[in-house]
Amino acid sequence: AALAMFVISEVSYQDATSSLDSLGERAIARNRLNQVAKSLLDAETGQRGYLLTGRGDHLEPYVKALGDIGESFRALDRYYADDAAPAKLLGELHQLTESKLSELALTIRLHDEGKGAASRDLVLSDIGKEQMEGIRRLGDELLQHEASRLAAGRSELFQTLLVGRIGMEALSGISLLALLPYLRQTFALKLRQQEQQRLVQAERDRLAVREVVPCRSL
Repeated sequence: AALAMFVISEVSYQDATSSLDSLGERAIARNRLNQVAKSLLDAETGQRGYLLTGRGDHLEPYVKALGDIGESFRALDRYYADDAAPAKLLGELHQLTESKLSELALTIRLHDEGKGAASRDLVLSDIGKEQMEGIRRLGDELLQHEASRLAAGRSELFQTLLVGRIGMEALSGISLLALLPYLRQTFALKLRQQEQQRLVQAERDRLAVREVVPCRSL
């Protein structure tokens, strides 16, 4: 019973640890997806600020966002490497994000070349809006995918904990049932020992009486 308890406890621990690791990875993936959307907004904000003011310090959010987006996509590529369905969505998100960043870079380059009118026309066109809508749509689909996996992971974790709990309680009950015959046998043995002690004491008393009686006769 002790060995079975050890096995159930260890298996439950390993399964729970694996589930927790998976939940942690999924939470990180969700954060990365949100980071891509946020970084794109930061990049667009930096681009608009630079185009309006011409000040180079307004490009700092844009430059930082480029690095953050690249880092997030590298992490997401590794995470979805073995998952075909979301990997396809991630590929589309890659393409739209690159198109959006290319559009931002083009407006900045046109501005730097003194083609302010062309840069403003590109900003005011619906190209950037359509790209951002597509990026949001793909991001929402991937987030929904992760939400489903997260719910499934929680369910697996709770099931693992429940199985471990039931197993430990069942084995504890079996151990107690197995202990009852031992306790019964111990109690019976103690009664026999007491009975033997009583018989021995009775025999001693009888012998003592026999020794006293002849002495009185004399």
